[in-house]
Parts: sequence; C-alpha cells; structure tokens
Amino acid sequence: MKFKISFMMLLISALSYSQIGRTYPDGHGDRVFFPYGDISFADEVVSFKIGDPGPIEGFGPEEALGIPNYEGNPNKYFATLGYGGELVVRFTDNVLYDIPGPDLFILEIGALTEPVDAYISKDGKDWISVGRTDGGFSALDIADYVEKSDVFRYVKVVDIKAKKGGKWPGADIDAIGAIGSSINFQLNAAVTFDTGKAKLKENTSELADIAKKIKDLKGLVLIEGYTDNIGSTESNITLSKNRADAVKNFLVDNAKIDAKNITTKALGESNPVADNATEEGRQKNRRVELIVFQNTEIEQKNVTGTWKTTKNGNLRIYRYGDVIAGWYENDGGEILGKMSDDHTMQGQWIENKSGKTCNTAIYDRKNWGSLVLEFNEDFTEFKGQWGYCDAEASTTGWDANRN
Repeated sequence: MKFKISFMMLLISALSYSQIGRTYPDGHGDRVFFPYGDISFADEVVSFKIGDPGPIEGFGPEEALGIPNYEGNPNKYFATLGYGGELVVRFTDNVLYDIPGPDLFILEIGALTEPVDAYISKDGKDWISVGRTDGGFSALDIADYVEKSDVFRYVKVVDIKAKKGGKWPGADIDAIGAIGSSINFQLNAAVTFDTGKAKLKENTSELADIAKKIKDLKGLVLIEGYTDNIGSTESNITLSKNRADAVKNFLVDNAKIDAKNITTKALGESNPVADNATEEGRQKNRRVELIVFQNTEIEQKNVTGTWKTTKNGNLRIYRYGDVIAGWYENDGGEILGKMSDDHTMQGQWIENKSGKTCNTAIYDRKNWGSLVLEFNEDFTEFKGQWGYCDAEASTTGWDANRN
C-alpha cells in the first residue's frame, strides 16, 4: 500500500495540482466541478472597455482571471465591467471546446444578478455569439454555434446595461472558466527546431516531459503547427505541417502513444499570439501546440454521484477520465485523486480544520492527508482508509453508501 500511495503522489505531482479536477465555490453558496482544475480559467486580459458609468469602487479586469476566489467581501476579488462595459480574456494553458452539456461558465457575483452577452473566438478577431447569461453563476452550451472539432482561446463578455446605478454598475465578474476544456502544452520552436527546419534538435527533454504528461492523461491529442509571417503562405504551411508531424512521430516512437489518437494541423502564420513586427513576437508565434482532449471511447466505471458517509455527511464525487474530485456539502472539505484500477481511488483529502497540521499545503490548506477509497463491484458503497499528511492511508472508517 505504501508503494501505491507514493506512486499516486508522484503522478499527481507530475500533472500538478493545477491540472487535477476539483470543485470551486460559485459565489452563491454552491460549488461547481472543473475536470482540469485551476488551468480551466482565463489567463490573460486582452482588452477592457470600462462602461459608463464605471464603478465608484471596484477592481481591475485582472480580477476576473484565474480561479473563483470571491468570498463575500464586497471590496476585492472581482472585476466590475461598468454599465455596458466589455472584457476580452484569453486561455493560454487550456482551450475551450464543445463537450456534452455546458461548456463555458461565467461566474458573476453580488446580490444583484447582472447578465452579460457572451462571445467566443479562435483568434480574438472573428467572434461567435453564444448567448446571454442569466447573471450570477451561468453555464453556456456552445454546441449550437460551433463544430465539434473547433477549439477557442478567447472569450468576450459585454454588460447588457441592466443596472446603471450604485457603486458597482454593470456585471461583477469573479471568473470565466471552460468546463469543456483541454490542457494546452506549448513548445517554443526555437528550442525544439533549428530555424526553418522541421527536424527535432538533439535535446528533446522538454518534449519528453510533455509526452509523459500526455500519456498519463490517456487522452486524444491535437498537434497544431504555427510559424511567423516571414516567407510565403505556402512555405509556412509546409513548415508547420512538417514540424507537427515530427512532434507526432516523437510521441508515437518514444512515448508509445497510439498514432490513431493523434491528429495534426498545419496552421502556418494564422492565429499569432504576439506581434510579428518584432523579433520577440515572431519567436513566440513560431510554436507547436499540443492539445489533449478526453478520450470518450474509454469505458468509465460509475463512481460519480452523491454518497452518504458514516461520519461527514454527503460527499459529491465527480469523475473525468481517471481524475476524481469531490466535496462535502456540510463543510466544503475536498478529495482529489485518480483511479488506480476499476474500483480503487488513491489520492488526498483536504479540510479547513483537522487534528494535525502538515508542513506543506494543498489548495492553500495545511490540513490534508492520504486517502484510498475501495468501491464495491456494483458501486453502491465504498470503504476508505486515510492518514494525516503524507503518512500511509491506514486508518479505517471513511465509508459511505450511494444516495
């Protein structure tokens, strides 16, 4: 058992806690599950047009980035758009795409619900309207507006001028998240390839690290090749194709990832992420991006649902691939981990208070420990073992029945 726990800790560390699914407060007393954890949320402010009137008291657009962190304090952790204001954000370490059910989440906080019109874009130039939120915590399904193979990196929210007065006119945005999200790894072409070449350099350590993470995720991979705008459109398409193919071959030959689970796209000089007028900008645009999607063909055993535990009330468990996350309705405690086989979850528990404090923190809390849940054959009950901090999970009593 000690070896299994150590292995699981190493695996979660390799993926990083920011990439492990977890639940987040929605700003209105409930929580929502994001399969890829912290990376699911917007990373950069592209532009901000404050409305008129703007907030008398409020905070900048950067407060809408990152994970939901509004805790009821009216003086921090949200971005007020102002009356008719507009905010454009970009995802960098993930992308938005269509999955069954809702895909895009807008977390708008405060006592008043203030709707926004929402738009998505591949390049930050051409926009697709995907509907109007209800205000508060809102989920949007983009299925009716996009193709299944489309991926998007930009989101625009526009206040609809529902509330003009007060200290915070317009919508108050805590976070913007993509639950229909996938991890996006970026390779700098200057590190991976010689100028104008498509043969991998001898030092492939960066790519090898990414390949290991991709293999652990057991997903489908889209490899996109990009160039700067130097040279003809045709030559740039060819170069980006050859580089994407070289990365694919590395994943197949060295990481033993099945070729049928990998798709490549040659996009040449399209979708620049920086200004091609500068050498620094052109270097950023010469890149290969690897996007990992959930493989829906992998059979999933059903551990999701609400479980009535013997000691701690109802536990809601979510699953995405092999990633498990859950939270307790009564106190906001969390669990996270991965399925090590069809009936076993191995990972950690995290609480706001516990009998022992650890030297390190998970999700900014030092009250955590190891956890193993063993589900029975028909997934109607589980029996658990736990320990404090990084000690072996050996204490019994963490048991539950499905509600």
